Amino acid sequence: MTEILVVDASLAVRMDLLAALEAAGFDAVGCATLAGARDALTAHSIALAILAVRMPDGDGIELLAELRADVRYADLPILMLSSAAEVKHRIRGLRMGATDYIGKPYDTRATIDRVRQLIAVPGAPGAPSAPGAPGTPDRLVLVIDDSPAFRDALTDALRRAGYATATAASGPEGLRTAAARRPVGIICASSLPETDGAAVIRRIRLDPALRTTPCILLTRSDEAAAAIEALDAGADAFVRKTSDVELILARLGAVLRVAHAEPAEVVSLLSPKRILAVDDSIDYLDGLADELRDAGYDVAHATSGEEAIALLAVQHVDCILLDHTMPGLSGIETCARIKAAPAVRDIPLIMLTAHESRDVMIEGLSAGADDFTVKSSGIDVLRARVQAQIRRKQFEAEHRSAREQLLRSEHAAAEARGARELAETRATLVEQLERSNRELAAANRELEAFSFSVSHDLRARVRAIEGFTHVLSEDAGERLIEDDRANLGRVLAATARMSELIDALLELSSISRGPLARTQVDLSAIASSVFDELRQREPARSVEIVVAPALRIQADEKLMRIMLDNLLGNAWKFTSRHPHPRVEVGAIGDLCERTFFIRDNGAGFDAAYVGRLFAPFQRLHSTSEFKGTGIGLATVQRILERHGGRIWAEGAVGQGATFYFTLPR
Repeated sequence: MTEILVVDASLAVRMDLLAALEAAGFDAVGCATLAGARDALTAHSIALAILAVRMPDGDGIELLAELRADVRYADLPILMLSSAAEVKHRIRGLRMGATDYIGKPYDTRATIDRVRQLIAVPGAPGAPSAPGAPGTPDRLVLVIDDSPAFRDALTDALRRAGYATATAASGPEGLRTAAARRPVGIICASSLPETDGAAVIRRIRLDPALRTTPCILLTRSDEAAAAIEALDAGADAFVRKTSDVELILARLGAVLRVAHAEPAEVVSLLSPKRILAVDDSIDYLDGLADELRDAGYDVAHATSGEEAIALLAVQHVDCILLDHTMPGLSGIETCARIKAAPAVRDIPLIMLTAHESRDVMIEGLSAGADDFTVKSSGIDVLRARVQAQIRRKQFEAEHRSAREQLLRSEHAAAEARGARELAETRATLVEQLERSNRELAAANRELEAFSFSVSHDLRARVRAIEGFTHVLSEDAGERLIEDDRANLGRVLAATARMSELIDALLELSSISRGPLARTQVDLSAIASSVFDELRQREPARSVEIVVAPALRIQADEKLMRIMLDNLLGNAWKFTSRHPHPRVEVGAIGDLCERTFFIRDNGAGFDAAYVGRLFAPFQRLHSTSEFKGTGIGLATVQRILERHGGRIWAEGAVGQGATFYFTLPR
């Protein structure tokens, strides 16, 4: 079980805190020295430490630094405990990593509430729970009644019904408990000491964190006036206190069924608040702190404007009480500096003065003070002004949060509308694209069929011309003059050229027809076969050939042969003018993503034409230099596109060319 560690040299402080913690349901262990604290941390499972600064065997802040440097205790909640007047210790401790700082003399109830919040015990704000299950923290019911016998009877009945319970004997105690424990429901007697039940419910309805908490007011009368008083106060239901306990439970169940809980992050107005009091008079600060502490506030001291600004840099406060006249940095200048700092300028600031003066009041308010009061007005007036400023700040934060939530909701709705419209537009575009693709595919098929048919017809006529030309040349024989024989030679050359072009067009058309027959293809073997054929055509040529082994891929073997015929044929052809021709076939990358290449040291090409390199009838060089149809690279690109691959090239005139291509695995 986790425990709370209390480390303080004072026996009275240790005994007070240990008793309060145990009364609140915690297991606690006390230590009078830092050495004892170190031993306790080793021997016990500590959930939170309360650590004094001045210890007989060292400085508590040094132990704090030691703990923060240890990964085991880097996130341990640590409350530092020291005199409220020792501002330098407070600043040093908070800078060293203290979770919070409690000034002596401390308010025991507020200290216990802060412990609950820091370790997220059941019922504390932000504590995890399983909603809706009886007996779990989110089913905590607060009973406020000054009769011990009635409280005991009602809490026993609530526990039997599956609720967790908390109790309070007065209105102020009930408000503090509600702020600290966040019950799901409150049962409050109408007649209470100090503050009556109707006033308690009105305070709850003014609190942003508690305003939706279901409240049942127990009245002593069944007259209509009692009912009206209860409902006017903001109660959700009223029951006669003399009624059967089962009726009270039934009323509670009814109001809980329709209750809507406030978000857990809303801070209660009734939860413990910290006030920074700034005055150069220690006696005035001590008296003011005593009065405010009795009203449930934690008070931090500062005796100068410089100390106040340094403290605000390390600790959050809910309100600032600032003396107008101080040596060094005046109250007016301190106020102006605070209100100029974005991190703290929204903290309510009340300026205090010993003498009432219209000009002084205007000066203070002009410097940024939120309120101005005379010290002689009395503590009741000051407490009321503090509460009003904290309430105003809380309401502003609540309204700002609501506006931000509304803006986020509007933004989310706008994004949803935009996403829906985008999806609808995309769907329309996809449908149009699919229709266009179908139409384009049909047009391509028609065009290919037409070109195939036209190419066949052209080839038949070209062959006829070629045949009759040969017949004419043979029949005429020696009777033809030299010029006629030359002309017939030109006709035969043109028909041969035309036949090659038609064959290339037919091949380009045929590669887009029919399904792909993907098999395991050895590109290395195909490349070697192509080079063998090229050597047989030109046995006199000596070309250095380098083919990397095991270039394997899943592809259509017939189309791979056509592709390499074109690429390697070009490399062979364009290296014919080089004194030491070389062609290399290889690959880069790993087996998961390989890029194949064919590199030569031949004529190369102008890089300005790289964008048009694979278009039909685009020639790298004139036909007088190198013969070709201008369709080979277009055929290669079509083959790779059918396989889902791509091709690109690099080169320069006279410096060779490299063609890269990819094929998906």
